[in-house]
Amino acid sequence: MKHFLSSGENPQRPDCGKWAIPGGIVFDEDQTASGGEPADIDFESARRRICRQKIHTFPNFISDPLVDGNPKRDPDGWSVSISHYSLLNSENIGQIENSGIDSARLQWVPLEKLLNNKMELAFDHVSQIQHAWKKLRAAVEYTSVVLFFLDKEFLVSDIIEAYEKFGVEVNRMTIKRRLIDSGVIVSANKIAASKKGKGGKPATVYQLGCSDVSYFQTCLRG
Repeated sequence: MKHFLSSGENPQRPDCGKWAIPGGIVFDEDQTASGGEPADIDFESARRRICRQKIHTFPNFISDPLVDGNPKRDPDGWSVSISHYSLLNSENIGQIENSGIDSARLQWVPLEKLLNNKMELAFDHVSQIQHAWKKLRAAVEYTSVVLFFLDKEFLVSDIIEAYEKFGVEVNRMTIKRRLIDSGVIVSANKIAASKKGKGGKPATVYQLGCSDVSYFQTCLRG
């Protein structure tokens, strides 16, 4: 599993040139008269604008805000950080890599390297990533969040592989009982080519039953 990082390019900002989590600021005033951006209507419009400008895609899943702040995270003094963790599927990744961003300004870093403090980032971004991972890992077995890691259409074998990335073992019976029978995922009315099916057999193609994360009453493995 990897994390996407970009390098800061604004020389007027602290830690310019260091690898960092892509981000930006919320515009509370209209700046179009001076050639700038209009004011952000709400938090969602700010998220979409920042994603469009910085990574050229809108993630398949974005978490609720994670809020933190202290007087040491920014050399300029007290600041509050509002961050999100997101999951990118192959379409998102393709949009980033084909966006024309200078390859010297982006890199995919093994998540393990950041969780084990093997790399220095701007500001407090390492600790933000570590905090976000704890939140995501806690949600993995009690919500359908892992499914947003997949393409729009997927196979049962893809679900099993996705959960394995998070260290969670699920079998086909669990998927049928907890995800298919409950309507969390539904048939896309397609059958995958035999070479895509596990064991070379034709496989049913599935898709999410709704665009929102589903919550489970008990652990997925339970």
